[in-house]
Amino acid sequence: MSLSRKIRDIPLRTKVISISLCFILTLLLIQPFHRHITSALPFFSQHEDTIISPDNANYTVSEGGRVQDRPKRVAIVGAGASGSAAAFFLRRAARVVESRLGVDAGTRLGEIVVFDKEGYVGGRSTTVHPHSDSRLRAQELGGSIFVKANRNMMKGVEYFNLTLANPDIGESGIGIWDGSQFLFTTSSSSWIDSAKALWRYGPMSPYRTKSAVSALVNNFLKLYDPAYLAQRGPVESIEDFAEDLGLGNEITTRTGEDWAKNVVKVSDKWLGEIWEGSTRVNYASDMNQIHGLGAGVSMATGGAAQVESGNWQIFRGMLDDSEATIHLGTEVSEIIPLGSSQFVVKSNKTEINNEEPFDAVIFAAPWHSSPISKSLSSHFVRPIPKQKYIHLHVTYFTTTQPHPLPSFFGLPDDAYIPNTVLTTGQTSREQSVPPPRFQSISWHGEVLPGSGEYAAKIFSMTRLSDRFIQSLIGEEPTWLLRKEWDSYPKLSPIASYAPVEPIKGLHYLAAQEAWVSTMETQTISGREAVARIVNDWWGLGLGECENGDSWDWTCSTGSYDLAQ
Repeated sequence: MSLSRKIRDIPLRTKVISISLCFILTLLLIQPFHRHITSALPFFSQHEDTIISPDNANYTVSEGGRVQDRPKRVAIVGAGASGSAAAFFLRRAARVVESRLGVDAGTRLGEIVVFDKEGYVGGRSTTVHPHSDSRLRAQELGGSIFVKANRNMMKGVEYFNLTLANPDIGESGIGIWDGSQFLFTTSSSSWIDSAKALWRYGPMSPYRTKSAVSALVNNFLKLYDPAYLAQRGPVESIEDFAEDLGLGNEITTRTGEDWAKNVVKVSDKWLGEIWEGSTRVNYASDMNQIHGLGAGVSMATGGAAQVESGNWQIFRGMLDDSEATIHLGTEVSEIIPLGSSQFVVKSNKTEINNEEPFDAVIFAAPWHSSPISKSLSSHFVRPIPKQKYIHLHVTYFTTTQPHPLPSFFGLPDDAYIPNTVLTTGQTSREQSVPPPRFQSISWHGEVLPGSGEYAAKIFSMTRLSDRFIQSLIGEEPTWLLRKEWDSYPKLSPIASYAPVEPIKGLHYLAAQEAWVSTMETQTISGREAVARIVNDWWGLGLGECENGDSWDWTCSTGSYDLAQ
């Protein structure tokens, strides 16, 4: 009997169980749900499907680009992922235009000036060193990891000659804690753990989840297809951007709980334990709070990685490549429109030239939390609605304990405790009991190989006391750092978004944040703003591949493997 005949003869239920076992093993044991703060494009790819446009296409430059009398000048407010990416893609686009026109570099795009109120590049992607000792392994305080299909992030690693590192997350098991007991735990990548998961959750919920998330993935991957982008062109709103992808109102106007239960049709136990554990660690939101797309984002899997010594180096590389003038520790205090889409940008630094106008301003920070004067709002065609952000407490510490103490969870001293603890609020909602005091706890390996000192990180919605930390590890931490910040937007159900260009020439990158907020999607937000600008100035389109390359990085995927 042929192999294909044998496969056809296998009962459907057996096939489903086999597939589910493999999926559960991947989902629960190989790569848990730890992207952390604005971490990564959530989606994974089944295969490399980038389409290369013909190299011999007859691309031109508009008349406006030919008769331009002076180089354009651009200001970017914010040196995080989106602002850095905008500077990077803008310079690449200008080089294409200047090459096509046969003119000197810098004659069409002059100075890019980047301002950031913080003293470092990377925004929410930043690192700390235990004991402030740079010899010890850098720990991600913000955007922690990204996955193989984060195409801009992965290409950035290759382009800037950076090194990937293992994030050491979840390798010693995962537990789901409801505030009073562990509902489910794994210990290692073994068939026993897979069998336990299959017994508790059944085969269909993980199978249906994977199918639903794969559908989201396939839609999202259009953003790396030059043929799709060339046909679509620049978009003028997040509403159009999302709907054109098939990731708009149908999924963003309903809660994750509603979508998972009534569309994906998973069990309550899977939804409340596994899926909610994922949304709580990734976006500090329960399934009845987050929109369906955010929930789907949180459940995607893939090979997790981070850049050795910090993910922020990708964004530093982008700024360096853009040849931007960078002013760190500089607060923009006012943006004054001059007419003809020109602006004066004023800051708190008197030594900076505040009088020379800019031809465009890219605002790469949340509008309402910025210290800038809001007098510019009177000129907006549409107001920027106030976006609520999750105020997250991050507690980082080092300890000689290789894992949390069992006594912290009310268990005997010899009980097994996983190094990654996710939480669910489902028990609290159903039984009116206090919710878990934290969103997640994770051990991140030794700060130096062989040191016997481990780094651990806790996400919580409130400040955790010294007593809490000591009860978790049974000792004083050897180093402790607390950080509070507005980590990412509340991904509540939503149908409309902030304008991407509230006034002609001012591009608002955080308009996309309420749709999905990750490091990767922030680079896409920067790219989309540049697409509008360069189309307007020079008639330059998206996905225009010449010699296997394009200004928007869509025409080649690099040598890294995107397949899962």
